[in-house]
Amino acid sequence: MFFFTLFSGSFLLFAENKGKEVVQKLGESIKFDWTKPIPIPSPLTLSVSVKGGDPTQDPDGFGVVGNGSNRVDSGEALAIRFQQDVQVDSLSLDIGETGKQGGFIRMGSKPPVQISSSSQNRVIKIDKLGLLKRGEMLILDPKAFKKGLSGGSWKLVALTARAYPQGN
Repeated sequence: MFFFTLFSGSFLLFAENKGKEVVQKLGESIKFDWTKPIPIPSPLTLSVSVKGGDPTQDPDGFGVVGNGSNRVDSGEALAIRFQQDVQVDSLSLDIGETGKQGGFIRMGSKPPVQISSSSQNRVIKIDKLGLLKRGEMLILDPKAFKKGLSGGSWKLVALTARAYPQGN
């Protein structure tokens, strides 16, 4: 049995182990900032696949060159995989001057969640995405996943994750 709790700003994992409670701390929070070159080697290993064009990275973030812009637009998508289990704390998308909010996020086999923001800000920040198992994909797709919802056009700016304790 596993559950998470917030303790002094850090996530802790509690596991029952033959009647004993074992506490394992999630790894240090790692922020991937796609407005700058990603350091090599990175503390966490990830891969990003693109659909609908070629990947592009510039000071505005990570996007896809394909549908006439360097943002992720309809018919394009990003898929992120980590080489180990991670807790995805947050991600940020920038709609820029001419983009728009919308689309969806899917974490592994979980149902898709609409990308939306109540603020009028250019940057959409999504917090507390949860556990992403090794090899599962975090899909970022600007396509509307239900009738009546809007599609988007944005760039991936940042993603923050923590290594999940291995060997459980």
